[in-house]
Order: sequence, then C-alpha cells, then structure tokens
Amino acid sequence: MTKRKGIIDRIEGKWVVVEFEDGMRDILISRFPMTVESGDVIWIDENYHIEKDERERQRLSDEIDVLMEELWED
Repeated sequence: MTKRKGIIDRIEGKWVVVEFEDGMRDILISRFPMTVESGDVIWIDENYHIEKDERERQRLSDEIDVLMEELWED
C-alpha cells in the first residue's frame, strides 16, 4: 500500500488544505480521525487512511529554527 506525505497548510471551515509534493489538495476535515493543525505532517494512503507523524513535524520544525537562526545571524 502506497502512502503519500503531506503537510497541513491550513484549515478552512470544513476543509483541510494539505500540501503534497505534487500540489495542494483540499480534504474534508471529517476524513481525519484525529485533531490536526497547520504544520502537522500526515501520511495518507489510497483508502484515505490518515496518520500523523509527530517525529517528522518536529524534525521540520527544528530545521526551520536552524534556518531562521542562520538568517538572523548577520
């Protein structure tokens, strides 16, 4: 079963806007079995089984922190 990684961009009413490698997709919030927020990393399969990936979210957050520190160093 193939899974795709997505990052929650934002929530607009009943829609969750998810950024995938090939573009943005709107997914009904009712498809999510858990609470999600902007920045969450998810894995979704072809049957719309969705899992959150807390480790990947933290890794990306840490990566952004490092980049911001480098930007403001000068």
